[in-house]
Amino acid sequence: MSDLVTIRGIVGTEPQLSITPKGVSILKFRVATHERKRDLETGQWADGPTNWYAVSAFRTLGENSMESLAQGDHVMIFGKLQIRDFERADGTRGISADIEAYSIGHDLRFGTSSFSRVRADTGEIDRVQHPSRSADTEGSWQNDDGEAA
Repeated sequence: MSDLVTIRGIVGTEPQLSITPKGVSILKFRVATHERKRDLETGQWADGPTNWYAVSAFRTLGENSMESLAQGDHVMIFGKLQIRDFERADGTRGISADIEAYSIGHDLRFGTSSFSRVRADTGEIDRVQHPSRSADTEGSWQNDDGEAA
């Protein structure tokens, strides 16, 4: 059985891209998630238990993610979750939580990102960069006086 899930986490391993004998690109990496809670008595933040997910991204999503992600990045992942049993080489059994990613993006709560659209309709991959916004450029959220609207 599989379910669709969205998780927010941190890339815990360096992403690894491989190509199958049939030419399909597969990106694999692990993501760690944990909940942060504030202790009401002390006011201090504490991390809860960590969950680990094995993430796979196929074809163009895998290739684009390989160019975009690094270990330590905060990400949002949407995909198909599958919980599976496995047996280790020493004979012990384990359980794995695997996600086949349908969509991956940076969690902009922790930083900024830029986007380059990939155009493959010409037979060659042509990356189109969005115009960057400099820090001194007024955004649409500001009024004529430079104050937040």
